[in-house]
Amino acid sequence: MKTKYGFWNNLAYVLRGMKNWGNRLIPLRLLGIVAETVSLFVVPVTVKLIIDSLTEGEPVSRTLTLIGINAVVMLVAYLAVGYVENNAPYKMKHALIRFKRELTETMTSMEYANLENPKVLDEHERIRNVMNVKTQSIEGMMDSSIKCGTLALQIVMAGILISGLHPLLIVILLVLLILSFIVVDKTKRKDKALVWDALGPYWRKHFNMGYLTNHFTSAKEIRVYDMKDWIYRKYLGINEDIAKKYKVSRNLWFKSQAILMPLSLLEEVSLYVFLIYQLSRNNLTVAEFTLYIASVHIFITAVNGFIAEYTEIKKQSLEVKDFRAFIDTYKIEETTNTDLPRMEEKPEFVFHDVTFCYEGQTRNALEHVSLSIPYGQRLAIVGLNGAGKTTFIKLLAGFYKPSEGSITLNGKDTRLMEREDLFRYFSAVFQNVEEYPFSVEENVSMKIAEETDPERVRTCLKKCGLWAKIESLDSREKTQVLKVLEEEGVDFSGGEKQKLALARALYKDAPVIILDEPTSALDPLAEERLYSHFNEWIGDKTGIFISHRLSSTRFCQKVAMFEDSHLVEYGSHEELIQKKGKYYALYETQAELYRKESVENE
Repeated sequence: MKTKYGFWNNLAYVLRGMKNWGNRLIPLRLLGIVAETVSLFVVPVTVKLIIDSLTEGEPVSRTLTLIGINAVVMLVAYLAVGYVENNAPYKMKHALIRFKRELTETMTSMEYANLENPKVLDEHERIRNVMNVKTQSIEGMMDSSIKCGTLALQIVMAGILISGLHPLLIVILLVLLILSFIVVDKTKRKDKALVWDALGPYWRKHFNMGYLTNHFTSAKEIRVYDMKDWIYRKYLGINEDIAKKYKVSRNLWFKSQAILMPLSLLEEVSLYVFLIYQLSRNNLTVAEFTLYIASVHIFITAVNGFIAEYTEIKKQSLEVKDFRAFIDTYKIEETTNTDLPRMEEKPEFVFHDVTFCYEGQTRNALEHVSLSIPYGQRLAIVGLNGAGKTTFIKLLAGFYKPSEGSITLNGKDTRLMEREDLFRYFSAVFQNVEEYPFSVEENVSMKIAEETDPERVRTCLKKCGLWAKIESLDSREKTQVLKVLEEEGVDFSGGEKQKLALARALYKDAPVIILDEPTSALDPLAEERLYSHFNEWIGDKTGIFISHRLSSTRFCQKVAMFEDSHLVEYGSHEELIQKKGKYYALYETQAELYRKESVENE
């Protein structure tokens, strides 16, 4: 780990990204380094030559020539610096966006279980926040590496010019500068460990509170229940915790400055005392004095700047290490092979004594479940909240792997399959329907417009009863969903969202379709009609229905009832009714409620 993410390895990683994604960014920055250094030294060198020319009685024309050369060189240097500063920032941002894409791809490809792990989410939020600070992580390292290069060239140039000074002065200056480096480096390491590494959980809370106050899904309840003061106090408490960490950082740097300021003063005093002494002893000419004053001042400033940037780049390297380690740990590379394995024509899934426990929990979410799902079967998964229904589906679809036992697809352990190969077998409508700020047709196909079949989209929307709504929109299926990106976007009702999700499941045309509480926003009659139609639409495919309401069981050949993490009853609707066990009791309870509701309505 140490070698893989060491300082020089991280620097090479960042520079490689600048080269690959910055569109000639590095040559442009090298031009800026040279131009900035030239503009810094051309004046003191020219002044020294002019003073020599005047004191030695050279013709005025030579002095004017020197001034003219100085003006031309300065003009060219300034134009070069301006050109670089006008073009480089855009190229830097382009490269940074490409780095950030790595983090986004990691979050969208990582194992689903990690998205429910607070430690992973805290780590991501800390890295994401650091990535968004210009002076930190990758963007900071890109910028600091350029500054270090500029300052290093200035140190070399200044070192050449002052090489004639007494070695003792150089030693004194270097000792003072090394002491400054030690102080700054130690402070930055402490700052990262005590402050920035500890801010992850607070930033995650801060982000989620901000999302809560800004998102339209929570806006109604916030207003109806007058939650603004309560939310404000919560938000204020999180900000106060963050402010305490910032205060620790401020105190660390205040203490370091109490050491750095005297060291800097000693550097300046040593320089001026030595040069004035040499001038008073006639060991220096006035021209040499001015050049040495300027050169040593540039040298000290450049070395101090280099120390500051080098210690900063070392801290940034630790942040880049966190970034790279997170990606290497959690990112799962999706296959780019278009020659995917042939899908099984009639997939049969079997649970073999499956037990599963969520990370950090002591109680199993599922225990010793054995169940087969032959191709074409309609299976209803029923039970009260917390019974294990959704966990069963997550295991089946490959979001989780069994803690004990196995799940097989036509005899092959699904844990041995590539995730994308397994996901191809499933279309799903989950309990919480997500809309995306893209067009309606893209929300159905889940592909970009160029890869979407418009006629197939319309067919699926018509089957799910949403086409009349879409047809009433000005841009029809080209209409943007949500008003997040475009003001003309459409906001669907709860029932319309679920119909959109059903159309999405039909469009994928996978051999197994999962409906996880897909009709919670519909009334019982609308639910029954939709189930009846959907049962026809999926044809000979496998259909798995999860619902609190037991109306779906009438369309299913088998019913699996879960209670307290166990599969307690399994059979057809008629078999379980005749058994008069737990399923019968739940069914009768719901039937009585519906009968009572019907009488009240009448």
